[in-house]
Amino acid sequence: MDIETDDELTTWSELLHPRFSPVHRLSDGAAAAVTVQVTGPPNTAIAQPHALVHAARQMGLERVVDATRLAAAQAVRSTAADLPLLVTIDLFSPGVATSDTSAEAAAVSVRPQDLLHRPHRTIAAVQAARRAGRSVWVDGLGIDDAAMTLLALIEPDVVVVDRQVMQIGSSPRLGTFVHALSAHVQETSTVVIADGVDSARHLQVAQTLGATHGMGEAFPAVDHPGMVVGPRVPMSIGTRAQGDPTEPTTPYTICAGSHRARTGSKRLLIEMSKALEAQAAASGGAVVVLGTFQHARHFTVATSLRWDRLAQTTALAGVYGVGVRSMTDGAVVHAALDPDDPLADEWNVAVLAPHFSALLAARDRHDGADDLDRTFDFVQTYDRATVTRAIHAILDRFSAA
Repeated sequence: MDIETDDELTTWSELLHPRFSPVHRLSDGAAAAVTVQVTGPPNTAIAQPHALVHAARQMGLERVVDATRLAAAQAVRSTAADLPLLVTIDLFSPGVATSDTSAEAAAVSVRPQDLLHRPHRTIAAVQAARRAGRSVWVDGLGIDDAAMTLLALIEPDVVVVDRQVMQIGSSPRLGTFVHALSAHVQETSTVVIADGVDSARHLQVAQTLGATHGMGEAFPAVDHPGMVVGPRVPMSIGTRAQGDPTEPTTPYTICAGSHRARTGSKRLLIEMSKALEAQAAASGGAVVVLGTFQHARHFTVATSLRWDRLAQTTALAGVYGVGVRSMTDGAVVHAALDPDDPLADEWNVAVLAPHFSALLAARDRHDGADDLDRTFDFVQTYDRATVTRAIHAILDRFSAA
């Protein structure tokens, strides 16, 4: 349910209590930052911050938790110690995309399920937050393969590994998680913080996962940031810059600027597309695959069946074209292109996985031939940065989806 009235919001806010949880560097235990968290009443199901956050999301109370965090941060900021004070607000909270001074230092928190259930809207919200100067956190990253798509698509500044991951012993899924997280971190400046570091064993697990910092019962919460004791090595969290708004805006124009174009028929493109689709299906669950097919009539029954099967083994499968109905059909996201959009002239298949990336981008030559004999200028790339830009060029068009 959603809590709407001011009286109800006030009642709930009075039950919440802020606390300050230190973040420590795992290599030597030095204090690196202090996070502002919120707890519910003692001896209740929402007494712990992670339980409260989960309940708040279920009940539509994220903004109450956000307001409590922000008020606590504002109350101590002028007297805080020499450690960064970290406070996050929900990505979809009001004011995230503005320069609201009450939240000027707040980062935004993205949930894995946000991207999986509302990919276009989530990416648009992340971009708005970045334009407002906010850093972006992925909060509660677990071993679900699909959630790993977040890392490549939104390039978070901070990843907080879910505390439940700390409880898992060795397993194939945990091994896959470690590989995927490592692949992302090696190519970015993302800071990895492990939640749930409650003991020496958890600390070892966190380091094995690739976390550099941790928080949990091994580093007890305090009533004021100034109460954190011990050596200090303040952590630095950057804010990823936005791309140049004048840069190319379709996969073909992005890729053609640095790759030699060739000419091929639609028959060839179909077979090349099938090969990439097969590669995507074989790359595990943490895979994004997008296809633009110019017009709905080109997304045939046979193609639809292939993409239905593909969506069963990938995290996000998206199909775009003029006349395509905007909907989710099974596990495949469909979205309609504007007939005047230059993307409507292109045939694209883009695949992004933790250890594989590929793009086939083609532009119609409009030579007047029969459908299967039509020719296209096409380019290919396996460069991860280029493939990521191409995927964003597609997803960015559908902020309302």
